Amino acid sequence: MRLGPRRGGHEGHGRDDARGDPAAAAGLAWMRLTARGTAGHGSMLQPDNAVTELAEAVARIGRHEWPVRLTPAVRAFLGEAAAALGIDPGQEDYQDLLAKLGSISRIVGATLTNTANPTMLSAGYKVNVVPQVASAQVDGRFLPGHEEEFLAEIDGLLGPGLRREFVQHDIALETTLDGDLAGAMTTALLEEDPDGRVVPYCMSGGTDAKSFSRLGIRGFGFSPLRLPADLDFAGMFHGVDERVPVDALHFGVRVLDRFIDLC
Repeated sequence: MRLGPRRGGHEGHGRDDARGDPAAAAGLAWMRLTARGTAGHGSMLQPDNAVTELAEAVARIGRHEWPVRLTPAVRAFLGEAAAALGIDPGQEDYQDLLAKLGSISRIVGATLTNTANPTMLSAGYKVNVVPQVASAQVDGRFLPGHEEEFLAEIDGLLGPGLRREFVQHDIALETTLDGDLAGAMTTALLEEDPDGRVVPYCMSGGTDAKSFSRLGIRGFGFSPLRLPADLDFAGMFHGVDERVPVDALHFGVRVLDRFIDLC
């Protein structure tokens, strides 16, 4: 199964007559959480401890189980994937489907719910000094149409003693996979891989498509790769061994060459 379109290209609104499956990207909410307490000596009783308050809030957020929210793009992907794998597309438990998707289940699973991952911590300067301020940063992503729900749930997890502010905040996107540009992407993929299946999906990360959308431009992603079945490609993202296999890159170059000719 081939994921596509993915990231990169853009198409302005125009004569898009046919309706197709949607494609989407999650919204971005990078947040700084700040707790304040009473500074003092580390050897004394310190019930008003900023580090403790922050750590408890970070743990609540990091362990929170977000409810499933299926956007149109995700429903389209799940339906296509279920059909390809011979699974009942009407089932409510998606774990069997995710298990059969292999390494891309990590990408797909991140688009079934909003997500929030604590990534940075900062507090204190010396082991025997209780600091007055402690802070953490959280990478939050919300699905299209679910920003208000996401922020309300985060605020409920914080508790009354913490302050939240945005480090970076950007919109979620959703569009339909149709029009001449989307058609050229599909044709280029299938000419190079006739047994492939073009499957729209929601991207958990972000691209410059969000900026272009403010100009009225509809964005589609397109980074075609044919990956080995046993490669945990998603596990490499921002990891210590992040790379693209050479054979996958050769495939992508051939597809992009066809795509440019079609355009």
